Amino acid sequence: MPTKPIRISEARKQLSRLVERVASGGAPVTIGRYGREGAVLVSAEEYRRLKNSTPAKPPLTLEGTMTLECSPAELIAESRRLGELWLAAIDRTEKRRTPVRRSSAK
Repeated sequence: MPTKPIRISEARKQLSRLVERVASGGAPVTIGRYGREGAVLVSAEEYRRLKNSTPAKPPLTLEGTMTLECSPAELIAESRRLGELWLAAIDRTEKRRTPVRRSSAK
């Protein structure tokens, strides 16, 4: 069962005792503000274990996610064609939005 984090001011007062406790194999100590977790004090041994067990994240790249199966010229032509279709669709939408003229009743 998770325990409520101890306040930072309290952890500051008891820091030596808390470090001794986790260093000798005691449970990690959660420290926070307003009842929310902000940090966890763990032993150096536990920290090394956690650090070594977490695989490093590979850098995010786009490499290998797309294969070009046409020539660059064909890609440019297709891009232009799609752009023209997009512009034509916008023009059609704008033409449909012509304001409705209201006649005044006398």
